[in-house]
Amino acid sequence: MDSRRDFIKKTSALTALSLFSGWASFGASSDKLGDVLPLRKITRNGEKSTAFALGGYHMAISENPKDAEKIVERSIELGVRFFDNGRVYHRGRAEEYYGKFLTPKYRDHVFLMTKAIKKTGTDVRNELDLSLKALKTDRVDLWQMHTMTTKEDVDDRINQGVLDAFLDAKEKGKTRYIGFSSHQNPSTIIYFLDELKKRGLELDTCQMPLNVCDPNFESFQMNALPALNERGYGVIAMKTMAGGSIMGKRIDTTPKDIDTEDIPNVVEKTGISFAQLHQYVYALPVSTLCSGCDTLEKLEDNVGVLQNLKKLSKSDMEKLVMKVQPYSGNLVENYKRVFG
Repeated sequence: MDSRRDFIKKTSALTALSLFSGWASFGASSDKLGDVLPLRKITRNGEKSTAFALGGYHMAISENPKDAEKIVERSIELGVRFFDNGRVYHRGRAEEYYGKFLTPKYRDHVFLMTKAIKKTGTDVRNELDLSLKALKTDRVDLWQMHTMTTKEDVDDRINQGVLDAFLDAKEKGKTRYIGFSSHQNPSTIIYFLDELKKRGLELDTCQMPLNVCDPNFESFQMNALPALNERGYGVIAMKTMAGGSIMGKRIDTTPKDIDTEDIPNVVEKTGISFAQLHQYVYALPVSTLCSGCDTLEKLEDNVGVLQNLKKLSKSDMEKLVMKVQPYSGNLVENYKRVFG
């Protein structure tokens, strides 16, 4: 765990990087559908999308399609233009909801992303075909390798043709951009970046956990974010609330040996507001904040933070991180794994 001095030194360097990285917010704009949320650069070639993205998993928790339709429609009304998804989400139901309620009316106005979790080239090609069918489109804007876990996982996917399949899909126009997501350990991201560099390759995006607790434990912010920024990756922030664990809740990655009552409610114990949890991440050099919303109320609360964004100073950020330090660690960020 970093000392306060080390933390301030690292944060200062990262804050300075963010000022010159070119990923900063642009003012709110509008399109044919109405007002659009503030934009940030999502790819190194300068393409922009909204700084808030609707998470596909939570949107599809309800088995009632009408609930998903309301969330999609309200997202468009609120100016959201970045929509996340994954083939594995609810056994395809999440993509099917977008295929019913998003792409038929709004495909040309949104940045559409999905992910493939399989471990061979043949399997991810099949996943993409199924995704395109479910989403009712002939191409996505971004396709990501989902949940890169360990260095061995990286090696296996490369050796089994997954990387080649992604490059091929981009060349054929089935996806405009390609990237990857990683939840467990920042060292996996660095290892994958190094393996890509050996091959003379760069992908376009990386999706990873970033939240106010992260700098205190196996930090993606400190260990992976600077490298991604330096290499021009669009960074998609997720788990801004640690999937709900920051509020003391069990999530799908909570190990069985962790008792629910042992997970600290960081918000309750520190007095940090929900808005500050998002403000902290928006202050980082990221392209967008992807958040899951299974109700209209949660969606409006999430978007409201960006619409009325309070920009945090370096000092503000340091104070928040130090405030949560006693409660940070594996109990809260239980999706992280420490490897030797």
